This record gives sequence, C-alpha cells and structure tokens, in this order.
Amino acid sequence: MGEYDFERLIRYRKTDILKKALEDSNEHQRFKAVEALEAIALGSIEDRTAYDILVDASVRNPYEDVRQHAKIILKNINGYIRDQVGKLDTDRKTNVIDNRAQQKEKFSAPHEPNNYKKVIVVCEFDDDCNSLRVHGETLSVRDKLNEVKGGHCDDETRVWKFPIERTSIDGLKKIGVMLHPSVQSVYTSSHDTWALKTRNKKWIKIVGASETIVDNLKEVPGCEWDNLEKAWKVPFHAESIKRLMKIDGLYISPFILD
Repeated sequence: MGEYDFERLIRYRKTDILKKALEDSNEHQRFKAVEALEAIALGSIEDRTAYDILVDASVRNPYEDVRQHAKIILKNINGYIRDQVGKLDTDRKTNVIDNRAQQKEKFSAPHEPNNYKKVIVVCEFDDDCNSLRVHGETLSVRDKLNEVKGGHCDDETRVWKFPIERTSIDGLKKIGVMLHPSVQSVYTSSHDTWALKTRNKKWIKIVGASETIVDNLKEVPGCEWDNLEKAWKVPFHAESIKRLMKIDGLYISPFILD
C-alpha cells in the first residue's frame, strides 16, 4: 500500500486504518503505525482502542519488528500510567481532607466543570500472581468495583483485589478499568489456564483451570503444588519454560521473558 498520512490518522483517531498498517509490507510504514497508535493511546487514556490494538499486536502480529516495537511502546504507556497513579498515591498521603468529601465538593462547585481531574484505574497481577490488583481511582469506576464478583478492598494497601479468573477480568474491563498489558494478553488468549511470572522472577505460577494438565505439570522438573497458595508453581528456568510451552491447553504469557 502507498504512504499513509499519519498526522491525519492521529488527528482523526483512525485506529482501524492504523491497525491495517501494522501489517503493511513496508517496514517503515509499520514502524510509523505503531508510533501513531502510541500517540493516540497517550492522548486519550480513557479510550483504550489504540491501547488494545498495541497489546494484540505485541502478541499476534506476523512481523517480529512490530511485536517487539509494540512491547516497547506498551512499557512506555505503562510507565506513564504508573506515574499518574503514583501522583495519586502521594496526594492521598499528604491530603488531610477526607477524599470523599473533597470530591463531592469539587463536583458541586458551580461553573467549574473541569474541577475533577480523572485518574486512570489499572488492573495488574500482584507480585506473587495470587490475585488481580486494582489501583488508581475515579468516582465512576470506584463505585462499581463492588459489582464485580469475588473482589474485596484491602484496608492496609487501599487497593482492590480479585481472583485471577477470566470472569473477574471481564467484569473489570466492562466497568472501565484499564488492563495492564500482561493481564490483557491472558484475557485475549484462547485458554483458561495461564503461566505467569512472579515479580521476583523465582517462580512461574500456573493459574486458572489447571485440572486437565496436572499430569503434564508433574513431569516438569521442579514443579510443585503450593498448598498455601493453592497453585502449581515451577522454578523460573529456561528448561522449565521450554517444557511448559509443550503442554497443550496452557497459555504462556509473553511477559515471562521480559
């Protein structure tokens, strides 16, 4: 295909055309398409269309250059998200006014429609891959979190936690929670059993419906059942990952090797 007018595509948010451009035969055009999607994603975080296209491209695009570029871009976007959430956490610690009362006052103030600055709400795996961790805050999302089954608010950390299940992710996505790329990748997979890496890189945790692959898991060197966490886990080694990749019905998160 000929040259794309990327400035116009960004201005009018033509994500459908940019999605096609990711598979253009011209490598330069593919590169520019990823950059354009990043610009759109950062320009309007609440509209996740461009973000979701990048997540899908990082896993499924037929071109290796696009997959790698998309992963880098997603890390940049995720860094931006973390900065925004970090600012929220800092403000929360220094603010002596009750948060609910302050937000109510902002919404009731006359002639100031932009009083309330929206903050991104993010869903990611916790450090040990035992639960989904939801942090950040907007009124529209916060008041709906209790509608998602299986969740509870941790009073100590002031974050919501949900079981790592497709139904949980689906419910969070529907109420407007942004999924971290690692969560989005398993959500879009065709399997319901997932291999995830713990934050300390010591273990690969098997989560989801693992009943049908138990015999296969037992053949992986070092694999063991954690009775406390109620999950199978495998030492984080290259050989273990190779063995896991051969198990039918198990989705290996592409973020394991990050």
